[in-house]
Amino acid sequence: MVFQVIDDKKECRGYYSNGKIRFRNPDESLTATWDWSSHIGDLDVQLARIYANGKTVSEMCPEHLKLRWETHEKRIKAHVRSFVHSGVNLSDVCFYDLVPESHVAHYYETLNEITEWVLENNERPAHYRLLHDTTIMCKEIADQDVRVNWPLLKRFAQTDQKAMYLAKRYWEQRVSVKYNPYGTVTGRLGLEEGSFPILNLKKEIRDIIVPKWDGFVELDFNGAELRTLLHLSGHPQPTGDIHDFNQTNIFDDNISRADAKTKIFAWLYNPTSTAVDTEYYDKSKVLEKYYNDGVVTTPFGRTIPSDDFHALNYLIQSTSSDNFLDRANAIHRFCRNLRTNVAFLVHDSIILDVHSIERDEIRKLIEIFSDTKLGEFKVNVSMGKTLGSMEKVQ
Repeated sequence: MVFQVIDDKKECRGYYSNGKIRFRNPDESLTATWDWSSHIGDLDVQLARIYANGKTVSEMCPEHLKLRWETHEKRIKAHVRSFVHSGVNLSDVCFYDLVPESHVAHYYETLNEITEWVLENNERPAHYRLLHDTTIMCKEIADQDVRVNWPLLKRFAQTDQKAMYLAKRYWEQRVSVKYNPYGTVTGRLGLEEGSFPILNLKKEIRDIIVPKWDGFVELDFNGAELRTLLHLSGHPQPTGDIHDFNQTNIFDDNISRADAKTKIFAWLYNPTSTAVDTEYYDKSKVLEKYYNDGVVTTPFGRTIPSDDFHALNYLIQSTSSDNFLDRANAIHRFCRNLRTNVAFLVHDSIILDVHSIERDEIRKLIEIFSDTKLGEFKVNVSMGKTLGSMEKVQ
């Protein structure tokens, strides 16, 4: 049975289904909705937004429902504007207490019909489960407050324009990170409008971000994209540093580690480069397997339209990103029984807010992160009391 949660706030328990507003949490009789809400909890329901590849309800609305949808959406938006103009703080009240019940019912009945139509007329994506779990993780991260050292930010704002913008923008607002799982063609996370800009926060001012608990721990893969190509080429993962491996096995110890790193990355990101010739990284073989008729199909089931020039980069970047998200989801699930939580995802690194009494769990978290579907990846570990003070410890 299709349903829609009416209000995401914790104290507002209500959903619409089968012609009625029900003032309780969703139960197991419900099977599908447009997007995930914290009120859904552990119920495994189908999310139509994933079938729609992140498009909006209006973008996916079928022609025969468009007039109804536009009419009811305009009516709801008019109510919201009137509340804002009247000085009503929408964070303090439940939405369904402010709007006539008939207007709520008409709006969500139409949304239910659109949800059903999308589910019936679009194939379930091969990477649905990954996106489902990533959606939940991103929404639960968005429910967490970002802790900011405001006096330090004000000090930075005296000389730094970016810090000045942040101080003005967020001074009297709740600070949170809202990820967009559909923001890029390869599947790397973007940010929703209004999110705190964690992905492009200047290194010089990162000290303004402090943990809720006792410190941050950052985990990232050693040479993630190189290891991805190594796996796609059919080779096992080296246990040590990937650049040490390349120095010895690709360049026969004829150049330094630093030069080996520079040369291999220059070759990796230039699809036409032939500067590296080795059976360990076989671009042609990989493209034959994963790129056909203008479409890249990754091991995680993601399909990406591409031309010949971008195909390998899309394949490596998308596979590497999805491999990271798969492990981030696993850590997020593991942390449900801990105080320690996933604070941020910054490109291909996961930043944990760690409680001191759970420091012994760090080793287990590293093990979970390293155990990827592309093989055992070596993990870099950094720690710090602020986001800007992270130092590598492993």
